[in-house]
Amino acid sequence: MTAMSPTMITPRLDPDLARWRDQYPILARTCHLNSNSMGAMHRSAPLALAEYAALWEREGVEAWEHWPAVVDATADSAARLFGGVPGHTALNQNVAYFQAAVASSLDFSGPRKRVVMEALQFPNVIYVWERFRELGAELVLVPSDDGMTVPLERMLDAIDERTAIVPCSHAIYVSGALQDVGAICQRAREVGALTLIDVYQTLGAVPIDVAQWGADMIVGGSHKWLCSGPGTGFLYARPGVREQLRPRLTGWFAHADPFAFEAAPIRYADNAWSLMSGTPSMPAYYVARRAYEPLHEIGIDRIRAHSMALCQIIIDRAQAVGLTLHSPLDHAARTGFVAVDFPGSEAASQQLVAEGYKHDWRPNCGLRLGPHFYNTQDDVERFMDRVVALARR
Repeated sequence: MTAMSPTMITPRLDPDLARWRDQYPILARTCHLNSNSMGAMHRSAPLALAEYAALWEREGVEAWEHWPAVVDATADSAARLFGGVPGHTALNQNVAYFQAAVASSLDFSGPRKRVVMEALQFPNVIYVWERFRELGAELVLVPSDDGMTVPLERMLDAIDERTAIVPCSHAIYVSGALQDVGAICQRAREVGALTLIDVYQTLGAVPIDVAQWGADMIVGGSHKWLCSGPGTGFLYARPGVREQLRPRLTGWFAHADPFAFEAAPIRYADNAWSLMSGTPSMPAYYVARRAYEPLHEIGIDRIRAHSMALCQIIIDRAQAVGLTLHSPLDHAARTGFVAVDFPGSEAASQQLVAEGYKHDWRPNCGLRLGPHFYNTQDDVERFMDRVVALARR
């Protein structure tokens, strides 16, 4: 079933979701509104690690006869969250690796050498692409006027026949502002450029349909809204695109027969494993595979409706006392967090952390508050009580 468009979802508190709370132990000890940065650990994580360890202990090196199936199952489970075709997703430990792997597949020696992205892109991604300037890449950072958004027309105008790839984010990390990825992908197709859409800030909180977007590739990771901790990044390449990619950044598990130990040059696998590299981080994949299950069961549309209703409480409470909101107020234009700022917010953040109020703070942003499906109205009200009290000191 195709996910409902974020613009069609009505904010609605869903009290029945509270039944999931006991599956996330940290919620019993803290007020956790930090799923935009580090989702709460599902109680199955220790069981997943024990399952991994038991197989390793029992089988030793022969565990490799079982582990590739875990990689594939985890990858396909991640792809289900954005409507990806099974068998077209690779796993690695982080987004930076996959950004670099894709970049290493491109030829920047000709006229098509531009890399177009928003200037408000997460610095990690800019770090990667900036290094390819030495190989001829021309980095085009599309500027923002308000530090929160990048005008769509400005993005579209920057994408032309000189563009090789557009590695942009679905949401701006400092504000949560959503970009019109469908329009960006359409423009890229018109000029023959590839698209690589980073969904780290949105997957698990906002419904995504990669086919509707027309994106060539999706990249993301699992420790935010997907609640599976660090170590599981993924790259999806739609049918017909993976075959175009021959990463120079590679490793033995991208080989068609890793355990044949053939001499170089590499003979790439004829499936998504061609986008992998060295030895996979198996423990993280065991955790991720179990962590995705509640999201599949609940459904992202339902999560989105509840999250928007909770975010509205944050907005209302902040506006009532004159705090600065560094996020779009329109729910359809924002991912699952709201940025709240005021003089002294960094010191207030440290105090909140000390008291067990889980969130994060960013420069030129303030407190990022990200309620998820397991949060309640009481969580948000208690959190905002403390925020307002600290802001008034």
